[in-house]
Amino acid sequence: MNIPLTPLDLVRRGVTVYPDKVAVIQPGGPRYTYREWGGRIFQLARAVQSAGHAGAHVAVLSPNTHQGLLTYSAVPWAGAVLVPLNTRLTPEEYAFQLRHAEVRLLLVDESLHDRVQDVAREQGIEVWVMGEGAAGAAFEERLGAQDASTLPIPITDEDATITINFTSGTTSSPKGVMLTHRNTLLNAIETIYYFKADQDSVYLHTLPDFHANGWGGVWSPFGVGATHVTLPVVRADHAYDAIETYGVTHLCAAPTVLGMLTDPTQARQLTRPVRVATAGSPPHARTIADMNALGFHVTQVYGLTEVSPLVTVAELSAAQEALPTAERAPLIARQGFEMLLAGEVDVMDDHLSPTPHDGTTLGEIMVRGNLIMKGYYRNPDATARALDGGWFHTGDVAVTHPDGRIEIRDRNKDVIISGGENISSVEVEGVLYAHPAVREAVVVAMPDEKWGEVPCAFIALHAGQRATPDDLSAHVRGHLAGFKVPKHYEFRDDLPKTASGKFQKFVLRGELWAGRERAVN
Repeated sequence: MNIPLTPLDLVRRGVTVYPDKVAVIQPGGPRYTYREWGGRIFQLARAVQSAGHAGAHVAVLSPNTHQGLLTYSAVPWAGAVLVPLNTRLTPEEYAFQLRHAEVRLLLVDESLHDRVQDVAREQGIEVWVMGEGAAGAAFEERLGAQDASTLPIPITDEDATITINFTSGTTSSPKGVMLTHRNTLLNAIETIYYFKADQDSVYLHTLPDFHANGWGGVWSPFGVGATHVTLPVVRADHAYDAIETYGVTHLCAAPTVLGMLTDPTQARQLTRPVRVATAGSPPHARTIADMNALGFHVTQVYGLTEVSPLVTVAELSAAQEALPTAERAPLIARQGFEMLLAGEVDVMDDHLSPTPHDGTTLGEIMVRGNLIMKGYYRNPDATARALDGGWFHTGDVAVTHPDGRIEIRDRNKDVIISGGENISSVEVEGVLYAHPAVREAVVVAMPDEKWGEVPCAFIALHAGQRATPDDLSAHVRGHLAGFKVPKHYEFRDDLPKTASGKFQKFVLRGELWAGRERAVN
């Protein structure tokens, strides 16, 4: 018998095996047992079906609330494809993504409704507002009108798309990554394995669920009967309160959140150990030491949305775990080894041959296995380029050390990763070029103590034109999300170029990172 693989089966198991156990808690809000959570899944799935959206693309725009978490199971359980949206974008950016993904129904938290209501109306998209306030009451009424009895999982093809997750990449328009039921189940299983989660685990949603489906965290803890604690607003005091109140044992976070937790004005000593998976950029040795001193156990993982999203782990032996922080931290800072179900992860040269394990020879990280995306939605050319030669090309330039550990040295995509958010330098440059005073614009990453790195714009103005940093920031902010706005501007008469006229970004980036290593994950 061949039953299609799907992460929904993890949720089904949780509902079946642990009916009376607490499944989901929202601080200051409701809590649900697995039996109650399953009923809500089946109610929302039936509501989506009865509204005529089975098989359609359904978007969710929500912070980490219990209603937002519900959509990751209920929408695919209805036979629809979920399109998670970043909560930090502008109406212009939402308009593109909703149109490109051909969304027919939008489930939006009441706190974000004003950003998308006009866009949704212009595109004829049906909108259901979720939340605890008056605006969300109709959503609960809609669920209450539906049967809460068990609904069979409708998946007949494990290679069917379960989510379309947008990633900035390096082009001016984001790409919609199609992840399959098979992709996401295998990722969820290896997440459980490396995270060492079980029925006594309590998982805190500090990582935005829209980030590649919370790295699988929207499904995997359900499979072992763990408890989810949703955190709509990620602040250090909120996280610490939740950790102590609900007995949190696990969380995922970008290094910026680790910085929040270790801030001397906010840090608290834990009364029990908490496992932390981090990605976005390798944590500094000081951050690891500070986290350890507080009672957190940090493990670095690496991946991209296109690989479901995790493929390597900075796995340590027992002997390495016992090393002093100064010796252990450099090992954790490397991307490490391929994960259990990642398939082949290697550093390759231009001829698709593995580079020597010498810690110095540069190549590109490539992946071949069951976690590779189905493709970019409505973008066959980009899909073909990404999968050229039968390997997924990550765009990350790295070395392999003699012990087999992979370590990123640079990024050939020039993506800026700020606080775990991907920022396309080309996208920002395109907006800057639209300013009438700008003749040339190059955007690169510059170091930042809080965010790891932020955009810096090198600008050459047209003769006789004037523009201040405030002028340019206001211009960019009118088109893009605030986190994409350059934090610093350098004005030059001319910008460095190759003989063929291409900008030499590495020269400008080198000025900003002189004497420092740029660590990008």
